[in-house]
Amino acid sequence: MKKTLIFLLCFICLLTACNGTLHNWPNSTPCPTTSPTGPNVSPCKIDNFKAMWLSQFDLSDIYFDHASGTQQDINIFTEKITFILSNIKKLGFNTVILQIRPNGDSMYPSTYYPMSKYVVGKYGNTSQYDPVAITVDLAHSLELDIHAWINPMRTSSAKDITGANNNYLIKQWYEDNNLRGKYLVEYNNIFYLNPAYEQVRQLIIDGAVEALTKYDFDGLHMDDYFYPTTESYFDRDAYEEYISSGEKATIPEFRRLNLNKLVSGLFKAVKDVNPDLIFGISPSGIINTVYNQHCADVYTWCSSYGYIDYICPQVYFGLKHQTYDFASVCNTYRNIIKTEHVRLIIGMSFGKALSKVDNYAGSGKFEWQESDDIMARCFNYTKALDGCAGICVFCYQYFYNPASGVPVEETKQEVANFIYAMQNHRF
Repeated sequence: MKKTLIFLLCFICLLTACNGTLHNWPNSTPCPTTSPTGPNVSPCKIDNFKAMWLSQFDLSDIYFDHASGTQQDINIFTEKITFILSNIKKLGFNTVILQIRPNGDSMYPSTYYPMSKYVVGKYGNTSQYDPVAITVDLAHSLELDIHAWINPMRTSSAKDITGANNNYLIKQWYEDNNLRGKYLVEYNNIFYLNPAYEQVRQLIIDGAVEALTKYDFDGLHMDDYFYPTTESYFDRDAYEEYISSGEKATIPEFRRLNLNKLVSGLFKAVKDVNPDLIFGISPSGIINTVYNQHCADVYTWCSSYGYIDYICPQVYFGLKHQTYDFASVCNTYRNIIKTEHVRLIIGMSFGKALSKVDNYAGSGKFEWQESDDIMARCFNYTKALDGCAGICVFCYQYFYNPASGVPVEETKQEVANFIYAMQNHRF
């Protein structure tokens, strides 16, 4: 009887510490046992964040002239990117999240990463001008904030890497038989950086610092390409070294520790460049996948100072999704934030508004055919969401054809309803 009472008391204490969100916490990780504390700094002041992601796919036809096989003429690029940014501004957005590093490459001339094939056609080619410099300056001229968006670990195929110049570390690690498979690991024909090693983490950090010091970006943004697999081969050597040193963490715990080192290192680097710059991460909306498969410790990041300024889950679901409806996913992420130093931004996508079907939504599969105001109603939900400081929308190509500027017919009404809701609210 005494053991039962002790168990019940412990359970109640744990549930209280988690503010009633115990069901959202992974089975293998308890809630923090003490309230997280940070240095004597002001709470994060992000508010009224209305952002649009500009991906490499939005801009590939703007960067590169496929007909001639060369980088787009600078005048044509400038005209088209001005039109794109002006449209974003007119729609009511105030921030652009610009993809600068999708595949271990760079949209600008970089010391650390080769020029992206999306800009110059193939790895090994050089750029005729700097499209990122033009984009950043134009965004600010339109009074838009602009953040540098990186994928931290994903690089590219063996074919792409071998085309890069030898002065880049990724090429050197690929060519080194002792480091390929350790620093740079292949999964499904794509190589990923392995953050178990300090040298690899430093490359990612150096690339971020380069972008933030080279251009007048307002922040750094990182998305959801973390560990691509749960298979042990990915970091076997590093893990065996870790265990042989006397540590006892499991492989998922080991990987989360590595990512925590990377994320905290990026946070410090961002603040060292400029304390006013903000750093946020956009994980998948399915939090158990994020934590258990990608090994991204969003619970720690959202409960302690020194990791991120905001979390931006990709809540790419409708209101009637049978398993992950928009409202419940938003609340799951809201409930893991345990510090005033982290704000909640909700990531949204017009992808289903374009396709009109969600094959993974169960009974909500055809929700997008039944109404044309789902995104507006999702936005309205975020307005009442405690602690929500804004939204980020994926992406420009669902609003307009980037090359022609013509509005996308399939999403036209959904966009109109959403924009009306967004323009009439301040977070």
